[in-house]
Amino acid sequence: MQFKSILLQIAFASVLSRVSANCQLKNEVYEEDNEGKVETNDKLCKPQGEGAWTFAMEVSETGIPVFNGDNAFAGINGNKGFAIYDHTCALRGLYDPGNNGNDCGIPYVMMENFLQWVLTVKEMNADVGGSYFKFAYGDGEYSINNNHCDCVSEGSGTTALDYCKCAFPINGDSSNWSKRGIEFKA
Repeated sequence: MQFKSILLQIAFASVLSRVSANCQLKNEVYEEDNEGKVETNDKLCKPQGEGAWTFAMEVSETGIPVFNGDNAFAGINGNKGFAIYDHTCALRGLYDPGNNGNDCGIPYVMMENFLQWVLTVKEMNADVGGSYFKFAYGDGEYSINNNHCDCVSEGSGTTALDYCKCAFPINGDSSNWSKRGIEFKA
């Protein structure tokens, strides 16, 4: 009897180890008193009109020369963060997946009372110059280089930046939004 109990515990542990828990990101906009701050950088958000919100990602990398023969990347620091903007580009959500307990890995989940559905980042590349994300919201899936979602690289000196943005229907109904049907208005 004891042997069967141990086998059941091993089998149960094996099943649990294969289950992937989603990483729910903490919204930090309230802590920084940035709620409602309007984003003016059109590389992160452009007002889309009623019903279309923007999900954005900013990736930065700063390199400061450090002479360390054992580590070629010594002195290079990087950051990444996500933001959710309403139709006027007012900041509603700010997420730092690398800090404050938010370093639990993909898929990243954002559950907010201002969203009708859960926003789930399913794929992400946070390498400057190759930044990418794919997320699901409502009945749609949105990704860079589709749905008029884009990334723009810039920087100067020792800092490089990627700004990525993608509009999505706040009601979660993608039936009126074709794969290339979302257009960022100028």
